[in-house]
Amino acid sequence: MENRLILVEGIPGSGKTMISRKIKHDLESKGEKAILYNEGDVHPADLAWHAYISLNEFERIVKEYPKYKTSLIKYTQIEENFALVAYTKLGIREKELFKYFEEHEVYDGRVPFEVFKKLHFKRWTKFVDQVNSDSIIIFECAYLQNHINELFAFHNKDRDNIIKYMLELINIVKKLKPILIYLSQPDVGETISRVAKERVSPDKSQYEDWIDLVISYVEKSMYGKLNNLKNFDGAIKFFEHRKKLELAVIEQLPIDKVVIENPDYNWEKVFNKIKSLW
Repeated sequence: MENRLILVEGIPGSGKTMISRKIKHDLESKGEKAILYNEGDVHPADLAWHAYISLNEFERIVKEYPKYKTSLIKYTQIEENFALVAYTKLGIREKELFKYFEEHEVYDGRVPFEVFKKLHFKRWTKFVDQVNSDSIIIFECAYLQNHINELFAFHNKDRDNIIKYMLELINIVKKLKPILIYLSQPDVGETISRVAKERVSPDKSQYEDWIDLVISYVEKSMYGKLNNLKNFDGAIKFFEHRKKLELAVIEQLPIDKVVIENPDYNWEKVFNKIKSLW
């Protein structure tokens, strides 16, 4: 198989996690060395759930919270004069410390756009330089979803600027001969409604339902505020717009790519189409 990087994308509820795991299993059954990075994993190219802080701040936190020193060292990358901390992996119990890291997230508009771009382009370049030639890497949502969300929702980038950015980013990994698999649900509203019913908190006193977190995310985003997006209907409009942007980017990508429609949630049918690609 000549594609060494597989990008699995789609809106929430499109089956990205399930399909990416099936891809990994299928490749391994054929003797390939497949490495999968699902959403939320510590990632070689993406910086979701990472805090961006100065070295002085990092050293201060190590001194103030010595019980986390080992974990901080393990889950922190020192880059020039700053530190990138995968803070959700630290097992933090102190609310004030968790909030501090959250407020210094790389995502959600918490760093300037040029910083966001520089950090990620450098990280994607480093990933390409370090990847083993005998491995096939699978990324779930690390290309389209994470970057397009950030660009339009928090940095107010328009369609043309988003396409330009995404083409620059994919160019970094071109030697891996990437293939993008987009899982398309024709009815965005129906899909979000379905997944909202599935992702319900077992304890609402501790954790909100998934859809409530999504609505809060949309309402607090720059795009949500500028377009007065509120409640469930606002979340649907948000994802409809994101899907349009994603498809616009896909149309321009100079790589192997496939958009698979899945109106009836027939995952086996979808996966059979994917297996036919290699």
